[in-house]
Amino acid sequence: MDLNQLLFQHQVAVMRTPDRAAFGASIFDLVGHYERRIARLRRSMGVAQYPMWATGQGD
Repeated sequence: MDLNQLLFQHQVAVMRTPDRAAFGASIFDLVGHYERRIARLRRSMGVAQYPMWATGQGD
């Protein structure tokens, strides 16, 4: 799965999080799952989590 697909799936999981709360803590944590996969892929690509302009370091 490429980075854009992972980001999309993560966003879908975030939007569905309130629905999962009704089922309890036993539901698989998709948000966390996609966060870990995104972080792992970014590290392997040598890409920063956020661009410098978004963190204020590019000023």
